[in-house]
Amino acid sequence: MLKRLYNEARFALTITTKGPVLIRSGHPTLTGPDMTPVLTYRNNDWQVYLPGSSLKGVMRSHLEKVCRTLRPYPPVVCNPFTMLQEKAYVEQGRLVCPEYADVFCGDKFERRSKETLRLKSNRDEWKHIPDNNLTPEVVYTDSCPICRLFGSTEFIGRVSINDAYLMSDIRPRPTETRDGVGINRHTGGSSHGALFNLEAVSSNVAFCTDIHLRNFECWQLGMLLLVVQDMADGLVRIGSGRSRGMGSITASIGELTISYIGLADEKPTNEVWGLGKFLGPDSAYGTQPDDRLLLGTSSNEQYIGIRRLSVFADAALSELSSQATRSFITRLHDWQIPERMTFAGLQFNR
Repeated sequence: MLKRLYNEARFALTITTKGPVLIRSGHPTLTGPDMTPVLTYRNNDWQVYLPGSSLKGVMRSHLEKVCRTLRPYPPVVCNPFTMLQEKAYVEQGRLVCPEYADVFCGDKFERRSKETLRLKSNRDEWKHIPDNNLTPEVVYTDSCPICRLFGSTEFIGRVSINDAYLMSDIRPRPTETRDGVGINRHTGGSSHGALFNLEAVSSNVAFCTDIHLRNFECWQLGMLLLVVQDMADGLVRIGSGRSRGMGSITASIGELTISYIGLADEKPTNEVWGLGKFLGPDSAYGTQPDDRLLLGTSSNEQYIGIRRLSVFADAALSELSSQATRSFITRLHDWQIPERMTFAGLQFNR
């Protein structure tokens, strides 16, 4: 899938802290606060920043909750903490997993490609021929919606999120020190000797990051814009101490750019084409052939070299977000998942 480049979406995401935010560095300090924020050396100084890996993890976790709420049963997204050997059992000489959709996608494909699988219940070892048909097309088709967008241990994701750096030339560490104390579970009061302090990013500090989505389906664009909207509404918190009032943020997008390569005049200016539109009805990736968004107004388009760029801002961006989110919800409800998986070619070894 990544050998060709069909479409890309890029936008700059501005994140503003609405309260103290702490993404801990994990390095102990000999003097000073017990917990300090992560730092990076930039512009000849050590600055606070928001790691892209942390932002990606928060977005993924939030979207997992959204998907499980919109499609509660059977589960449409996998559980990263559920392994195949915990759900599988032997039935009439075959290995069966009745809750296949709930197993982490990375473990599914890893176990299907390995030579052995040991069951947790009876310590029986099942040896089988590796699945040689486990091609990238099969992996993408069998992956859940979350893993299709963010990837798994066996498949690279569609989206990349850069580190978020300070926007303005303010002091490199716009932080404040806060005190905390451990609570005695018996008395409900403070615990003696459990005083600690932490250094957190102050309120009204703005960071900016770049988000890049490549070879996307339209519903994946809607999934990403949905979590950005929830961040803008203050529904997503980041960092440590979220249950204690920390991590409150808001977010905004100025404009979003979608680019196509090798696409001349066949695409109308009021349409956004997803991956399925390019791959067509014979796609082996499980995409939909009519993968497009029909907008009420035409986008601002321009040609730069071999790329055709569509720029969305203000009302056009709002309409794009609404249409893409609706596409995501529709696709989620229509998602076909295997509720029961039988593994063939297995041989029992005691």
